Amino acid sequence: MSAELNAHHWVVLPPLPNRSHWISRLRDAAERANYVLHDWDESQDLNAGARMMLLTISADEARRRQPDDSRIAFILDALDIPLPDQMDQTERHHAIQAASRSFAASTTLPHERVFGPDRLASGAVRLFPDFEVAPPGASPAPSGAMAKALQVYTRGEAVWSGSLLTWNTPATHAEGRSTLDLTGRPRIVVYGPYLEMPTGRWKAVFTLSVDAYACRYLFRADWGGIEDYVSQEFRPGRPGVFEIEMVYDWTTQGACEFRLLVMEGVFHGEISMSDLTVSRVD
Repeated sequence: MSAELNAHHWVVLPPLPNRSHWISRLRDAAERANYVLHDWDESQDLNAGARMMLLTISADEARRRQPDDSRIAFILDALDIPLPDQMDQTERHHAIQAASRSFAASTTLPHERVFGPDRLASGAVRLFPDFEVAPPGASPAPSGAMAKALQVYTRGEAVWSGSLLTWNTPATHAEGRSTLDLTGRPRIVVYGPYLEMPTGRWKAVFTLSVDAYACRYLFRADWGGIEDYVSQEFRPGRPGVFEIEMVYDWTTQGACEFRLLVMEGVFHGEISMSDLTVSRVD
């Protein structure tokens, strides 16, 4: 079976919003090029007599089955993850991690084998020497918070909106900042978003604005994996805006977590935190 699979091209198509449109375009292009497009995730029974092109949602699966990267094409088009409003926090975290895992896997392939928004913007692309396909219309420009956050996989940097994080008490999100009343017990103020991070060194930068009351208290910021991470403790000491920069090395691909904690009980005070700017620094 492995030798047979090595003879085939693989197209990796993660859970894009326009995935069904892409499948239709790929099927038509395959027919014109005398291929049969076969969804490997639905069935692994292959027609031995057909010239097949295998479709999968998983880059890891394609690489396990096909050692020749030149026979793998990863389509990374309309970056987004739709998240229903009805999801609770745990469901949302799981959905973000599961969906973003497919996008993160694109970074394990050579750059020329990943067909991202920039390459697809000019129209038809040649995925393989004998196979060309046109995108299903103009690729949507990233607009929502999730779409912008996922640019971390195509550009090596992105802005993660505070609205993607989970807040202990309700926060107001406006113009790149999240504001809340800090009054309460010592606690994790905000955490998330659990996007899957590729291996490498990644930097998170944010600014924290504190008023004359909140500046008195001890804070801690964490950045990294869920169980292993770097931390900074700080007590602002005066009202104002403070920039915090943190760097963490992912030695293996895994979910990320950012946390901001207040380490003392707060009787009065307000903070405002900027969106996170995340970028690769290696």
